[in-house]
Amino acid sequence: MTALHGPEITAKINGKTPGTIPDGPGDFARENIEARSIKSALTRSEYVLRGGRSHLFLLRAGACRLISEDGENALDGPGFCWLPHGKSRSVRLEAGTRGSVLSIPDARLGSSIPAGSLGSHIREVIGFPAIVRNPEAASLAKLGELIAAIERELFENGPAAQTVGQYCVSLLLIEFWRLSRPEIASPRALPRNIVHNFMSLVDLHLRDHWTVQQYAGQMGVSKDRLNTAVQRATGRTPLAHIHQRQMAEAKTLLSGSSLQVAEVAYKLGFKDAAYFNRFFQRHAGVPPGKFRHAAVQQKAETDTSFAAWP
Repeated sequence: MTALHGPEITAKINGKTPGTIPDGPGDFARENIEARSIKSALTRSEYVLRGGRSHLFLLRAGACRLISEDGENALDGPGFCWLPHGKSRSVRLEAGTRGSVLSIPDARLGSSIPAGSLGSHIREVIGFPAIVRNPEAASLAKLGELIAAIERELFENGPAAQTVGQYCVSLLLIEFWRLSRPEIASPRALPRNIVHNFMSLVDLHLRDHWTVQQYAGQMGVSKDRLNTAVQRATGRTPLAHIHQRQMAEAKTLLSGSSLQVAEVAYKLGFKDAAYFNRFFQRHAGVPPGKFRHAAVQQKAETDTSFAAWP
């Protein structure tokens, strides 16, 4: 059985927290798809969900309660709930509950979404929490089989196990979209949906350095339509928005980490550190090293000013 890793997910038994389930081999584990079966237990259990992951809880029998700062929702099996990444939530499973749970990191989720207009429709569906009660038995069985297939792959840990799991996630997303009863012959995507999907994709693929044409193709719209929608909503071109997000990430890493400038460049997907230096200076007006020095100096002055208070 594959363990679900913290800090994304922490288990509680009878209200007591035995601690975060260990991550395993560092950041790599946190970037992996994870699946496990929920088997009948004599006690209530609780999962605390955090981090950049989405979760699917599938209940064949039993009951659970979803708890967040927005309130509580109950779900009796058979049924399932989809929880996109975002606010911290907890899921309380009653004794005797059986089913399965799937945990998907944002990067894997983004790569699993099909290309074209279908991908745009799926993003609209999975962007919000959803509870499906009493689904058709065949649909519930399909979701269960896909999660079980992912669990087997990860347990056996054969070559390309994560890749196989990712393909299963793609099929699962399509099935989930079908359950939302989509309008296949719906009109063209609204501009606000285009902008929302574009910004979500940029956050997922910031380090992949996609072109504007690649984003448009992934969303199933033309490059001109994407340009028009984004410019009207933000006053910036899609390329300008991409560069702004890259600069924001670069400044955060330069001012808040001990990574060398070249390491920051590689972490942001720049294959050439010299090109990153030119890119940063073009947008910030100063090279990254000088920006970091100024940020550190400003922080030191701020700390000193607070320390001087009686």
